[in-house]
Amino acid sequence: MELPDRAETRFPIEEYAARVEKFRDRLRAEDVDVYMGSLPEHMNYLTGFDPTSLYFFQKLFITTSSDRVVLLTHKCERELARVTSHLDDVRIWTHGEDAEQRALDLLRELGLPPGGTLGLELGSWYLKPATVRRIEAALPGVRIVDVTHIGQRLRMRKSPAEIRYMRQAAALADRGMRAAIENLRPGVREIDVHARIQHALAEAGSEYPALPTIIGSGPRSGLFHALPSDRVIEEGDPVMFEITGSKARYNSNIVRTLVAGTADDELRRLWDVVTGAFWAGFELCRPGTPVGEIDRATREARKGYEEFIPARAGFGMELAYPPVWLGMPDILEGVDTPLEPGMVFSLEPSVAMYRGMTVIFGFNILVTDDGAEILHSTPRDLFEVHAN
Repeated sequence: MELPDRAETRFPIEEYAARVEKFRDRLRAEDVDVYMGSLPEHMNYLTGFDPTSLYFFQKLFITTSSDRVVLLTHKCERELARVTSHLDDVRIWTHGEDAEQRALDLLRELGLPPGGTLGLELGSWYLKPATVRRIEAALPGVRIVDVTHIGQRLRMRKSPAEIRYMRQAAALADRGMRAAIENLRPGVREIDVHARIQHALAEAGSEYPALPTIIGSGPRSGLFHALPSDRVIEEGDPVMFEITGSKARYNSNIVRTLVAGTADDELRRLWDVVTGAFWAGFELCRPGTPVGEIDRATREARKGYEEFIPARAGFGMELAYPPVWLGMPDILEGVDTPLEPGMVFSLEPSVAMYRGMTVIFGFNILVTDDGAEILHSTPRDLFEVHAN
């Protein structure tokens, strides 16, 4: 029994071809002769290949003087490349071989000239410094340039087909949040609520996310990236949730502080400040707005809490693999990238560890032709969760 070729591709070949040509044009603009990519997001975006085996040496090669596109991957991934990608040229290495040497041989085969320019993703989690040093030693005179930004910028603006996947991922995140709401009550452990969330996500068809589910209650709610523990949630505890839905490797997160029972007056006031900051930023979400202005508006709404603002107001959401789903643009004061239709980002202002309290409120936002849309259906005014 065998799957047909390209049986599990996510987009039509025409969309991949257009992406590769845009990518190649930008490589040419930076005088790159050959690209050797290592970011799994870019392998997927440009070819469809779904490189879940992130620990293997896997590289994508694109030439700018011809139409060559070549994937070098491990033998275990031969079938995955065949059914998930539109690639015709897949090279295989096996255990016992020198995969880096195979990559060097490919660079020569693809015509990287002496003194030519090699584009590498120096910002990749998956490109080892030792690999770069070996290239420099084996190919003296070759100029290495960082092209991490090229694919990141191309991926900021989503196609209609990508937006459909983002909508599905957002709906899955909502399903996980519903499970959190249904199971949050005093007397349960964080890990028990987590189990219900994970079950709901898997049952609804969510894939593994690029970042694990985050749950922290009471004093742990200020740990920000805490994984669920055995701590028993108590009456009146704030509980921080960050839940991610994933479809076709497109990730959508929803992040909220909820209270198990009744919030005290001080926590309620902090909730009002943080939600007010979110809506102040959201009002600016339309094509042409510099993203830094959104962050600035959320900071103005949190005036008096500057010392307790832990991070930027948001970041791009998109196709992603571990260790994180952070994309471009940065929703950070001073960044002048203008919003464009098709961009998707998480807007999630917070106030952290103010008198021991932390509150965060966030949704994913799609920029439309004339404004913006919140992709999630989780109730916007939900704060206190009372057990039935």
